[in-house]
Amino acid sequence: MKLLKTYGFSLLLILSISAGLLLGSFHPGAARAIRPLGDLFLNLLFMIIVPLVFFTVSSSIAVSADSRRLTRTSSAMVIVFLATSLVAAVGALLFMLIVQPSPGAGVVLKGQPVQEVPSLLAQLVKAFTASDFPELISRRSMLPLIVFSIGVGLATRSSKEAGASFGRFLAGGAQVFIRMVDYVMYAAPIGLLAWFAATVVDTGEALAAAYFNVFIVYYTFSAFYFVAGFSLYAFLAGGVVAVRRFWAHMLEPSLTALGTCSSMATMPVNLEAAPKMGVPQGISDVVIPVGAALHKDGSVIGGVLKILFAMSLFHQELTFSRLIVVVGVAILVGVVMGAIPSGGMIGEMLILSVFGFPPETLPLLAAISVIIDPLATLLNATGDNVAAMLVTRLTDGVAWEEKEGGQPWARKA
Repeated sequence: MKLLKTYGFSLLLILSISAGLLLGSFHPGAARAIRPLGDLFLNLLFMIIVPLVFFTVSSSIAVSADSRRLTRTSSAMVIVFLATSLVAAVGALLFMLIVQPSPGAGVVLKGQPVQEVPSLLAQLVKAFTASDFPELISRRSMLPLIVFSIGVGLATRSSKEAGASFGRFLAGGAQVFIRMVDYVMYAAPIGLLAWFAATVVDTGEALAAAYFNVFIVYYTFSAFYFVAGFSLYAFLAGGVVAVRRFWAHMLEPSLTALGTCSSMATMPVNLEAAPKMGVPQGISDVVIPVGAALHKDGSVIGGVLKILFAMSLFHQELTFSRLIVVVGVAILVGVVMGAIPSGGMIGEMLILSVFGFPPETLPLLAAISVIIDPLATLLNATGDNVAAMLVTRLTDGVAWEEKEGGQPWARKA
């Protein structure tokens, strides 16, 4: 019953997508008839995405009371988070280019062709800025909107008392639009069923085959990263001793992550496990809570897969400059969006905005999120423990695992 409660809605979405695939395959007439229900679901999402991004991003900065990022531990934490995310993104990109460079091959979508991606510098300018305010409040300008929202949050925070009331307004707006997302998601089972049924009519059986390939590719690389990548990080943190200590205390956090499908729900278990792995409490109490929001290697790997999937749908050439953008956007999706409520949806909209994919791509990427969710959560949640070990190495030196007589650090009662 606990697993059903945790994964019940995800299972319902999978069943809805499967039903849509079957309906589109065997009853194309009915699939075409219910297409407006799928369009309605997409329109509802698009209507709230801009205010959702603005309020959640700006309020998360404006009302934050955490100033410990300026400490030595926090500096090391940022380095570790970015470094492991970069390794995950580059490793996933290389693996996927080798085994399946075109994960969406064979799927042909009707609609507007994707625009040509400009040079790297021109793309960065276009991605981060807008020429006018009306363009800023469009779902096609996600990064400029995020930059603007960050600026509003910082300005509100620095205004202190004068900005306090505006900060409360931003926080209230964030809660309102998060609740609106909850309301819209009640329509997701019907909306996704209708949209995928109509899409199958357009694409044939290639869509189901593409998702099966996505499942195999993601789970293969992520399982390898979980075992080999985390072992390597632990070894870099403290040699063989750290590797043994890490895996000796990983079972409970891993099972909790799989059972709850939540990084936040796994955080208390991580806080108990990290000192047993040799991480001082002063470090684990900073790194793990922040990591639960910002450090998401599983989402970074998923971001790479989603971008390659969408690029293959529209036959974009995999040039070197585009691959650099793929890595950067995947890290942004995994690291930055993890701190924002409903960040998965915002991350997918960011992918559409940066690469110029049409709106019809959004449900395809959302379906990938459902497929990869269990293992992505496992990597997102348990990666904070090994990150804390790396931060300990950077702050306390090479002999950190020998402190306290070589015994694990005990938490204070």
